[in-house]
Amino acid sequence: MTVSGVTSAASSFPVLSRSTGASPSPGATATSGGTASDRVALSGLGGALRGDGLTAFGNLSDAQRQQLADLVASGKISGETVNDALTQRLKQARVSAMGATQRMYNNDHADLFFDEATSVDDLRGALSQTLARRSSLMDKLTAVMGEDERAAASNDLAARTMNPLLAKDRMGMSRYIMPGFFSMDFSDSRLNSTKKQGDATYSLKALGVDLDAIDKALRKTGEEDAAAILSERAGLPTSRKVAADQDYSVDDALVKPLTAPPGASPPDARDYPNPLDYGKKLREFLQASFSELRKVGELGGRTVYQVDRPDHIPRPQDLPTPSSAGAPIAQGEPVGRQYMLGLATRY
Repeated sequence: MTVSGVTSAASSFPVLSRSTGASPSPGATATSGGTASDRVALSGLGGALRGDGLTAFGNLSDAQRQQLADLVASGKISGETVNDALTQRLKQARVSAMGATQRMYNNDHADLFFDEATSVDDLRGALSQTLARRSSLMDKLTAVMGEDERAAASNDLAARTMNPLLAKDRMGMSRYIMPGFFSMDFSDSRLNSTKKQGDATYSLKALGVDLDAIDKALRKTGEEDAAAILSERAGLPTSRKVAADQDYSVDDALVKPLTAPPGASPPDARDYPNPLDYGKKLREFLQASFSELRKVGELGGRTVYQVDRPDHIPRPQDLPTPSSAGAPIAQGEPVGRQYMLGLATRY
């Protein structure tokens, strides 16, 4: 495959192995199993692609790659902005996959949450089973099969039908069983995007690029990366390593990591036999500690709290106004729920 303005056998861009921290090797290609003509040149787009952006680009179709290359060549968007947007979409694919994995885990292993004898090994073993099931479903989704079969596999992967057992009251239990490996870590650059990357996604969307089609192309990689991150957290064996985003800046993070202010400490769950009392105290602690903190919605099945962008970091003036519903948002106004919803994956 040769993409005009992107590929060149004479001057190729060294490429990191997909989703790993390995050093670039001469002659590496944008996609695994690619040919020499797949090499990314030091052109307007090729010279800007790196890390997650390059990985995402390697998973796109020929037509999608050509569209992005043409947009950069025309001067309508920079290669850097395309790289940022693709990076954000891949991170979003990971977050969405992790959320779906958690829903499937909870549904398939709901009984573990009501058994006070449940051990860490039980929770870890259940995760291993869930990841194996999702891998099998992804294989079916990407295999040649009928549309009905693909739709069924996709629905199974989404895992949106809740096991009724999960609605059962757990008030009388002395232990509150909750696996920690699904917690959204907003300090993890492999999952959390920057405002710069989010704005880049809106720029791409404003130019008519089909984000849903890009998300579909990145779904498998997002699943595999999410499985690797969860395995890493749970101490399960994995041959896949997802590298950190070297361009990530916590100062520009889309969602700021929550840290307690000096001298303050969150409530200890062991001091509250009733988990509802603990939840109330924890919310009060967060509200008192973070005056600029507010709930903005759901991200990968988790509640999202956002700290406003500092005034000293202005929004670029040449970016389209972000709004998933098309309604204008005043320049300089803090990004909120609509902005976050517009970045959500929709497959």
